[in-house]
Amino acid sequence: MNNERHLWQTLLDVEAPWTVTDCKENGGRRHDIWIGLETPRPWLGIVRARPVPGTRTLSWRHANFGAWQIHIHVQAPGTADLSRQPWAGEPDLPFTRALNERIFTFLREGCSLQSICTLLDLPITELWRLRYAMDSGRWGFDRSPAQGIAAHGSETDAGAAADPDVPDVADPVWVALLEGGRQLDIRVLGLKLLLTRLRAQFEMISDIEVRTLKLQELHRYFLKNKRLLAHELSQIRSE
Repeated sequence: MNNERHLWQTLLDVEAPWTVTDCKENGGRRHDIWIGLETPRPWLGIVRARPVPGTRTLSWRHANFGAWQIHIHVQAPGTADLSRQPWAGEPDLPFTRALNERIFTFLREGCSLQSICTLLDLPITELWRLRYAMDSGRWGFDRSPAQGIAAHGSETDAGAAADPDVPDVADPVWVALLEGGRQLDIRVLGLKLLLTRLRAQFEMISDIEVRTLKLQELHRYFLKNKRLLAHELSQIRSE
């Protein structure tokens, strides 16, 4: 058992003062891993998890290892800082930061929620919880401003598709459209509905990477429907 805990500690990159306290296989495909604080006891020469007053157990779904579903249970006091741990997540959201990163990668590529559920073996209800938190501005990547700006630039360039008829996704016009500073005479109902939704979300979102995701969503809509949106594109290209 000690060897198995050590293996999971290495696989999950769990570092002191945290340690894997228990692990259990359930049904062959599901593995449950418990993580807690360790306490050195030099007079015994061993390290054991210490129950701390006010400890609560928080659970998240982690990124799969092959076909194994990984479920993390963290026993942590209320004062514990889990904000930088890839095997932990937000208390009211279903996934760890490592799994959130993987999901976000697929969203940037324009994958549907159902496709992501199939690819990552996730329940759609849990994925909707994360998506709602993103769209309402309650969730974003916890990174410094410098990191965020760098990521914004690289992801914007990577997510753009070159098309002479549609401005690049890095063009300021897309921000102006979502912030309401640029108005169009819109003839296509689908675009009106999309802009209404994206503008409401954009106003609530402060995280730069999630805002970029919204810019990419609008940009992809124009790319896929550029013939239908000829009237709207002519206004964008006129300036």
